Amino acid sequence: MEYSVVTTSDKSYYPHLKILVNSILDKCDLKYLKNIYIIDNGLTEKQKDYFLDKSDIIKINTTGLQTNFSGGTWGDDWQKNVKGKTVHLYNMVNELKEPLLMLDADMLILKDLYTLLESGGDLQVCVRPHNPVKYIGSYFFSINHEKTKTFVHDWMDLTQSKVGKGAHESPSLTECVDWYLKNTDLNIVEMEQDVVNRYHPPPTEETVVVH
Repeated sequence: MEYSVVTTSDKSYYPHLKILVNSILDKCDLKYLKNIYIIDNGLTEKQKDYFLDKSDIIKINTTGLQTNFSGGTWGDDWQKNVKGKTVHLYNMVNELKEPLLMLDADMLILKDLYTLLESGGDLQVCVRPHNPVKYIGSYFFSINHEKTKTFVHDWMDLTQSKVGKGAHESPSLTECVDWYLKNTDLNIVEMEQDVVNRYHPPPTEETVVVH
């Protein structure tokens, strides 16, 4: 089974994006990886050329936004990038046939991402133990698009409806997961944070993705 990866970046995140893309190309079996989609919110032409020259599986979708981390974390540019992620995810889930893994741009891949498919489910989310926001939006794997489209649409709408400074993506994801687990038979698989969102050194033997 083939799968694709999508991430979002502007020119300020270019150094992180290089690490992510190069680690994917280095660690993943490319016979299973159909495309790497980069949602471009302000990369320079030189930066885009770097990725396009790396591999023909890299596709760049330019949005027209020109963000550059103005205002820092939770600033206006950060909000535009984060809120836009679910919009692009929803559009792609409606268009693509293969499973789609959405990752933040500031991640490092340590092992073949294809192994994550073995955990199955209609979709996969990263669970954070002992955190009031139980699920983090830096990792989201839509495997069965026909069953996940409604979920992604609800996540998108909820994220877009929130206002003010602060993180909106992950709290909205948590609300959606909690509701769907209680009210539907959607098969939501919880992936451990140490596996797909390891955020402090050193990685464990099971770590696939470092954030």
